[in-house]
Amino acid sequence: MKLNPFFGTLFKTTRAYVAKHLFVSSIVGVVMLGGLWWTYSTVTATSAQTIYVLGTVATSTVISSLSESGQVSTTNSVDIKPQVSGVITWVGVKAGQRVAAGQALASIDNTTALQSIAAAKRTLAADKLLYQQSSAQAPINYQNDQQALVTAQDNLANDYNTAYNDLSNTYLDLPNVMTQANGVLYGYDFDTRKSQWNMDVLLNLFPSAAALDLSTLQSFQTLAKNNFATANSAYTAAVATYKTTTRASDAATIDALLAQSTSMTTAVAQSLQSGLNFYGNASDLAQTYTNSKLPTSFSTVQSSTRSSLSTVNSDLSTLLNDKKMLDSAKQAILTAQQAITLDKVGNPDGTNPISLQVSQNSIQKEEEDLANQEANLAYYTTVAPFAGVVSAVNVQRGDSAGSAAVASIISNQQIAQLSVNEVDAAKLKLGDKATLTFDAIDGLTLTGTVAEVNSVGTVSQGVVSYSLQIALDTQDSRVKPGMTVNAKIQTAVAQDVLVVPSSAVKTSNGQSYVLSSDTPPQQIPVTTGISDNTNVEILSGLTAGQQIVVRTMSATTKATAVSASSAAARGGNAGFGGGAAGGAVLRGL
Repeated sequence: MKLNPFFGTLFKTTRAYVAKHLFVSSIVGVVMLGGLWWTYSTVTATSAQTIYVLGTVATSTVISSLSESGQVSTTNSVDIKPQVSGVITWVGVKAGQRVAAGQALASIDNTTALQSIAAAKRTLAADKLLYQQSSAQAPINYQNDQQALVTAQDNLANDYNTAYNDLSNTYLDLPNVMTQANGVLYGYDFDTRKSQWNMDVLLNLFPSAAALDLSTLQSFQTLAKNNFATANSAYTAAVATYKTTTRASDAATIDALLAQSTSMTTAVAQSLQSGLNFYGNASDLAQTYTNSKLPTSFSTVQSSTRSSLSTVNSDLSTLLNDKKMLDSAKQAILTAQQAITLDKVGNPDGTNPISLQVSQNSIQKEEEDLANQEANLAYYTTVAPFAGVVSAVNVQRGDSAGSAAVASIISNQQIAQLSVNEVDAAKLKLGDKATLTFDAIDGLTLTGTVAEVNSVGTVSQGVVSYSLQIALDTQDSRVKPGMTVNAKIQTAVAQDVLVVPSSAVKTSNGQSYVLSSDTPPQQIPVTTGISDNTNVEILSGLTAGQQIVVRTMSATTKATAVSASSAAARGGNAGFGGGAAGGAVLRGL
């Protein structure tokens, strides 16, 4: 292909330049490639984050079921076994007798069961009364906790006022105290000509004293001088701080002044004590060396110093008590704040604390247990699961009912024989409804009823299984013995209950919870009921129409934006549990 003359010339010129400036051209090429890569990375970069898909708590029906498989039985005989143990109190059939579906065959003593139900009712009634009392007390307790915080805050303010008063009194005492501390060493009480300080007079008082005694006296003097210098320096600094602090100063300023004043007062007390120790040593030497007499005003100065020490010790004790008082008041505020924080966990208005929610859940559990006990009373009467002829009666009045069959019934109904694992067997009971399909017969669906669950398992290679018989409600000539049958057995039904998707329910330390729609989401404790593997029944913790997080996922910023726009275009998530569920995506949480 022949190039346009202009482009041909441009190409040749460019090639010549590149050849002549190879190094520069390489640098430019690297920079251009780097810029292109940065631009591409910036455009296509994704930032991982968590997004929350919202849904609404709905009202619907949850059906819990098990899926099992087996074969159509070759016999129509079923052993009728009791579902509870006890003493047989009545037998109402004989061998050869025809019975109808649901007809009573035998009864078992239910005295213990009735006593348990009565006890459960009493416990439930007592717990409900206690719950009512706690419900009435909860808002009062919350108000009391709030008032305790207000009181603690008021007390702290009063304590700061008291502390400032005590500081003021201390600084009123200190000038005289410091004058005395200074006079002990640097006063002229012992020299009328005022040419020697008190400490020098005392040092020169014992010219004939042993060197060791004089050395000891001098040590006391040196310590007293050093302690006074420390106290005087601390006092000067503390006074400067005190002058800049007012009653209206903030807590931190008063705290700092209190700490500084306590340290300073301690130093002043130590200075006075050191001076007294010095005087005491001089007094001891005067008794040893009787030719040396103490100055006439010695005891006066000593007494005045002791009085000053008593004053400053009292001030120091007051300041230390103020520190303890303020610390106690601050702790009272912290304790009140913590109590309110605990009150508001899952309880923003203070009327339904966690303890009350736990009690409510316990009551609901007691109600469920009572309902189950009352429903289980029916098990004390063994009935025919279907119509047929009694082929054998295996018990009589007074016998103990256990795992053995009460009677055997032969029926014209076809029987499906299945084997289930121990986990599924624990969920099954006589009378459960089932839907059956057959591998060999396309499109055929029949219903049936669980007629027998063997109470004794069979162990094979460490796996326990239990035999299960389902009586078909209707007959179909196409169903033959030995055919493979698939059964979906309904174990529980909850109608018009609150439901959420299974993905919304999490568990931590045995407590189930869902995430709220707050930013960021908060855990809401819930009590769950049955599940159909798609939705979960909610017994407590949520209300209809409440928004929660139904799904949490990690996605890129770009994916989040797409999800959000898609959700907006769809008008939210599809409903769950038969109820409409509005949806949204929370980003960057």
